[in-house]
Amino acid sequence: MSVGSCSASGCDLSFIEEEEESFFEEHFWFFIIPSAIVLAISIGLEFLTGEIFLSQSLAVISIILSSYGVVSEGFEDLREKKITANLLMIFAAIASFFILHGQEGATAILLYAIAEHLEELTTDKSKDAIRDLLELAPDEALLKNEQGDFDVVPSEEVEIGDIIGVKPGMKVPLDGRIINGKAYLDESAITGESVPVFKQESNDVFAASIVTDSFIEVQITKDSTHTVVAQIAQSIQNALLNKSQKEKFIEKFARYYTPIILISALLLMVIPSLFFNQDFTTWFYRGLVLLVVSCPCALTLSTPLANIMALTKLAREGILVKGNRFIEMVEDVEVFAFDKTGTLTEGNLRVFEILTYGPPEEKILQMAASLEFRSEHPIAKAILRQAEVMELSLLPVEEFKVVQGQGIQGKIAGEKYYVGNQTFLEPLSYSLPNEDLKQIEELGTIPVLVGTENEFLGILTIRDALRISAPILLNGLKERGYKSVLISGDKKKVCSTIGMCLDIEETHGELLPDQKLQKIQDIKDTHSGVVMVGDGINDAPALALSDLGVAIGASATDLTLETADVIIMNDDLKKILTYIDISKKTNRIIKQNIWTSILVKVSFAVLTVIGLMTLWLAVGIGDMGVSLLVLANGMRIFYYRHQFKDISSEKLQSDAKILVCEHCQTKNVIPQHHGRDMLPLGENLVCWKRMLDSQYLEPCEEEIPLTCPICSNQLQIQ
Repeated sequence: MSVGSCSASGCDLSFIEEEEESFFEEHFWFFIIPSAIVLAISIGLEFLTGEIFLSQSLAVISIILSSYGVVSEGFEDLREKKITANLLMIFAAIASFFILHGQEGATAILLYAIAEHLEELTTDKSKDAIRDLLELAPDEALLKNEQGDFDVVPSEEVEIGDIIGVKPGMKVPLDGRIINGKAYLDESAITGESVPVFKQESNDVFAASIVTDSFIEVQITKDSTHTVVAQIAQSIQNALLNKSQKEKFIEKFARYYTPIILISALLLMVIPSLFFNQDFTTWFYRGLVLLVVSCPCALTLSTPLANIMALTKLAREGILVKGNRFIEMVEDVEVFAFDKTGTLTEGNLRVFEILTYGPPEEKILQMAASLEFRSEHPIAKAILRQAEVMELSLLPVEEFKVVQGQGIQGKIAGEKYYVGNQTFLEPLSYSLPNEDLKQIEELGTIPVLVGTENEFLGILTIRDALRISAPILLNGLKERGYKSVLISGDKKKVCSTIGMCLDIEETHGELLPDQKLQKIQDIKDTHSGVVMVGDGINDAPALALSDLGVAIGASATDLTLETADVIIMNDDLKKILTYIDISKKTNRIIKQNIWTSILVKVSFAVLTVIGLMTLWLAVGIGDMGVSLLVLANGMRIFYYRHQFKDISSEKLQSDAKILVCEHCQTKNVIPQHHGRDMLPLGENLVCWKRMLDSQYLEPCEEEIPLTCPICSNQLQIQ
């Protein structure tokens, strides 16, 4: 059966399966062109000479030459007990000879065959695109053996934990983690990101990524059935089953519609002549035309074909959608709810500022880093990273102790030091700078206090960096009329600061997973649809409860990816806007297709009853003409071009973390603004948003002179 064939139960959309072409299909035009020539002779002969028998005989020859595909599919439909357009065409063509309209029957079959062929050509692009997705990952891998050499083996034989090598120009065969080497990888086939991404040891890599410049060794973390490519393939196959409400309605409608039309056509043939003494031939002909013009082919093609094209296009853009209904659902969404850490922010904590109350900043950081060396807490990693940047050596620690939820303590050079939150240091014999702590809290940063038993030394403030694409996403959602809400387990002040940076309408902090669930439920109770965007395990329940769950795939946990309905394959939040735009475009096209099909069918049916429609017009325009129009309209989804420029993160971040005055030897952490490090521009530090070349975001004019506040000399960035 051809890909576009329709029946009372719907359309066959088995894009992924290859079908062996028949001899007729392989040499289609060698049959169609002679058929058209014979038909033209038949029409001319009857018109010029009045030879009815010969002209009708030539029409039969024309049908024999062009009808192989229609007849073979018709018999297949008959075996499956389906009433399809193929059967209606065969019946109409045969019946046309009984009223000496054989040329019109032959014309109908010829036009139908051509239209079916063009329909298949139109869908080839969609089939090829999906097939390309399923064949992204290579079939072979370089497996490292016990001798340290690499053997070529089938990819499916590689197991989790095995080590493979990937040469420059090769595709990564399976998902894994780099354990040796570093390289730029082209991930455009998976994430849609056009710029190669730099990866080094401990970084994850996707199957089908292309290594561009150097050899790397990768330890496999997922087998061939669980890679990102496999997820894409599975999602497209599942999408055929996970139908939208429109698809379900149209399929149900078609089951009743086609028999009704068949009965109506028979009644139209019989009643006028039987009860109203009308000419039987005239009304028999009109009944045939009604059969053809009312075929639901275009209507049943209108929704599923556009959805499959949209799913394929979204996958090409690095957006994995788990079903057609999640494309349709965009129309009902009013609110986007966001987690903070790892979603709107990068999830990598950094030292923002060092406040000293006596000793040099370097000593405060050195003491804190020496103690935090034994801790696995994310804050500890941020402090250690900053100590490494400032090239500070770590000191030996004795009597190390962790106080759960408060801090750590230990002896350095015989003196006991404490590093932790305000509650941890309050019992000591000195007062804390409460005004400074209050101001730090208002700024939305995390204070880490450092002191001895007798002296308060200083405060390290910690902040997570905002994702570069976050402000573009929130601004884009606002322009599209959506409301945004931040729901997070982080401190309320931190959430409020992020909310102000991104102009989020509502912010809610310090929420436990069950409280996130309740907040999602509250939003659902007052709005028609809510989308939850998250990445962590604690986001999974909220993703499941929301009307539509979106996971940020590059940082998301396996549970989150399993729960989510839509997965963004990299960290680019702008992809959410692309998903919205493609989904809305798809829904518009589906509505256009449905209404066009209905209006043409109804108007042509009316014209048929009053005698202003011919059989060949019914086929050429009313049936297959509309079907081709529906297909061509759906193909427009493939030509969508996202309006958001790729942003180079290298332009907006630097390894430099401190400002140094070579005259007075003072050192300061590079300040942040709008959630990220400020950047040098001329003689000043400016907000990173000014460097963001985006027409969808207003630049920030904040700037700080690069002069030392003590001696007014030029500061150096290191």
